[in-house]
Amino acid sequence: MTHNIEEVTFEELEATDVISVELVPERKGLILKHCEYYVSSRRHGTTVTRRYNEFVQLYDVLYAKYPYRAVCSLPPKRVVVGGGSPLFLQRRRAALQRWLTLVARHPVLAHDADLRTFLCETSPRLDKPKHDEFILAGTQEDNESDMSTDEMQESFVSEQEQLRLAHLGLGRLFKIFEKVEGRCDAERTDIRELGAALNALSSPAVADTARWSRMRDAMKAAAELAIEKGESQLEVTEEEAMDGMLLALDAVGAYRQLCSRLTRGLHAERAAAAAAAPQCAAARALRARHRYALRCAVEEARIARVYALSALELLPELLRTLGTAHARVAAVWADLHTALRHPNSKQTARD
Repeated sequence: MTHNIEEVTFEELEATDVISVELVPERKGLILKHCEYYVSSRRHGTTVTRRYNEFVQLYDVLYAKYPYRAVCSLPPKRVVVGGGSPLFLQRRRAALQRWLTLVARHPVLAHDADLRTFLCETSPRLDKPKHDEFILAGTQEDNESDMSTDEMQESFVSEQEQLRLAHLGLGRLFKIFEKVEGRCDAERTDIRELGAALNALSSPAVADTARWSRMRDAMKAAAELAIEKGESQLEVTEEEAMDGMLLALDAVGAYRQLCSRLTRGLHAERAAAAAAAPQCAAARALRARHRYALRCAVEEARIARVYALSALELLPELLRTLGTAHARVAAVWADLHTALRHPNSKQTARD
């Protein structure tokens, strides 16, 4: 059983399945509550209800069965007392959806029987496998076009470093965009508070002079504008681009975790094979496993690169959206300036 995924593209991965994980509105239990999720698969046309612990069971099965594949870690579990914080629950829901999406679109894992059970069966029973993917795959026949073991080893070392840098770079970009989004939200809050402060100052008084009245009229006009714009929803970031970046971070992060495991395991396998008699069955099996692990590592690097590239290709649209959002905020400040200088102006606020 071999898998040729050399030419995989993001469009092909995306077409494999579309996964949705949504919180079930009701929570069961009295004191210690737990969350349930509606898990939907477009490929299988199914929707099932799952708990976090069932995600853990699937992860344990896949991790044991596919030690040479990039199965990323689940989001951390937290005891949900009194329902838990809405922000935490939403972030964990989104992380579970990304995790299951990566699994369900993986060229190998997507065809796993236990994954299908998880996505389709009402009450799935998942047992840890007795053998891993290498044993289950049987004898691996090499093709003439296959890379040599030394070539795969060289590729493994090179890809580790390149994707490490890609992971760090994507992480920096995501943090920058998060801060930019936060600044836009903060400015909208500031504009709303400015409106409230101006509104409080615009109340007329008996002792007002003509000059005071003009100033109060100006503040009243500016306050109405600030409150209106502060309450409006400004599109700050391109959600698809941010989600794509998180998905890429998870995918490349999973590859880096795989590299850490393989670096330790491959050295041990190579040393054991070298120490054994060259033609004995144990040495041949170790060399075959070593080669299989390297082949998987090369394939997983290609998948990680696909996700990294897809995130980077969304950057132009993300930057355009961010620029538009800041331009709209700047336009609000300009309109406030006009309202304060010319309270009787018929100018309407710019979009």
